[in-house]
Amino acid sequence: MKVLITGATGLIGKELGKKLASDGHEITVISRSLSKAREVLPFPCEVVVGDLVQGPLHDKKLENIEAVINLVGEPVIGMRWTEEKKKNIFQSRVNATENLIKSLPGDLRVFVHGSAIGIYGHCGETILREDHQAGMDFLAEVSKEWERAASHAPGRKVFIRTSIVLAPHGGALNEMLFPFRAGVGGVLGDGKHWMSWIHIDDIVGLFAEALKNNDYVGPINGCSPHPVTNREFSEVFASSLDKRLGPAVPPIALKALFGEASEVVLSSLRGSAEKAMSLGYEFQYPILRNALENVCSAYKEGEEVFYAEQFVPQPPEEIFPFFRDPHNLEVITPPSLNFNIQSVSTAEIEQGTLINYKLKIRGIPASWVTEIDEWKPPFHFVDSQKKGPYQLWHHTHEFKPFLGGTLMVDRVRYKLPLGYLGWLTASKMVRKDVEEIFKFRRSYIARMDTPRKP
Repeated sequence: MKVLITGATGLIGKELGKKLASDGHEITVISRSLSKAREVLPFPCEVVVGDLVQGPLHDKKLENIEAVINLVGEPVIGMRWTEEKKKNIFQSRVNATENLIKSLPGDLRVFVHGSAIGIYGHCGETILREDHQAGMDFLAEVSKEWERAASHAPGRKVFIRTSIVLAPHGGALNEMLFPFRAGVGGVLGDGKHWMSWIHIDDIVGLFAEALKNNDYVGPINGCSPHPVTNREFSEVFASSLDKRLGPAVPPIALKALFGEASEVVLSSLRGSAEKAMSLGYEFQYPILRNALENVCSAYKEGEEVFYAEQFVPQPPEEIFPFFRDPHNLEVITPPSLNFNIQSVSTAEIEQGTLINYKLKIRGIPASWVTEIDEWKPPFHFVDSQKKGPYQLWHHTHEFKPFLGGTLMVDRVRYKLPLGYLGWLTASKMVRKDVEEIFKFRRSYIARMDTPRKP
């Protein structure tokens, strides 16, 4: 089918887009930025540039759309809710969905809407099935209006009420990882409130099934079959990181930090997955411990992990030669780093090549020697720091053939100097620097017709 995805650059959107493209669907996305879409989307697609909050879109690419995955909406947690923020939360969901429907053809086959399990509001011990009434708090009201807007879409309609999504890279655990890895993460309040959660593979699976299975109709809880209390979640999370549970965080501290938004993390939502299972969906990660072991395995050795994907329309054979020339490392590195190669042990990069270079890290000069540990053109190579500012820097580059092009994957494992103290004081700053470096690289590569030496 010709499938339109909104919110495609988000956590669920990127993984779902890969799966649907792999399954043979033709994907179109709506994005406010063409450059961002080309830099971060890991699948081939057409891009409609526009902002649905501002109004309906008129683009010929939308005329033949047969199905929609609606994941539009800005984040709701991690910051205080000012009146302006609440307005943006509402408009980015409700108004954008209304304008999306006005932008679509009238003969749409299916509209799969990414709603939120927060529609039920705080419900204590109650097991929440899809026929439970909506709550009265801010997010419940937004979710109710959001689904009301989506109900006007043509065709079969499905509302996936998504819960907390657990993923190895990004998502809800991003904010939680630091305190738990530091050994100070604890339960929130008394820890008795229920948390509904789902692994990224399962929420993607539910959306994919809803797209193709005509039995999927109306609201469906996007949560695992086994919700847990916050205390159990916190204990399993700490255990998955080989850490002890830290002190509890009192509600007054959460209120001081997040204001009204603290209601989200203290709400009790005990979602039921009975409807999804009755439709035949088989969860890959029904148990929290298995899900968190999968998500947290990369962090057990005390290493930091950075992961990024980018789709390039050329095959690996056309892309890889760009990376054979060590001096191309200079052009894909931000100028602020003053990256300058001093010497290379071979004319072209190959197994065992040593690259000696200098750079500045936040203005501080540093020397670095990299060795090419693995070299398997045109699909794979690994470089590791032999001498430099890190205890460990191990960068795996993969070039995976994908739908006529290449899925470029960067996976970096690194450790900061000074052990735990260095990690505690500098990990967030270094993480930001690493993200900026790879953002620059993706931007450079996205602007090239064929990655090659300019």
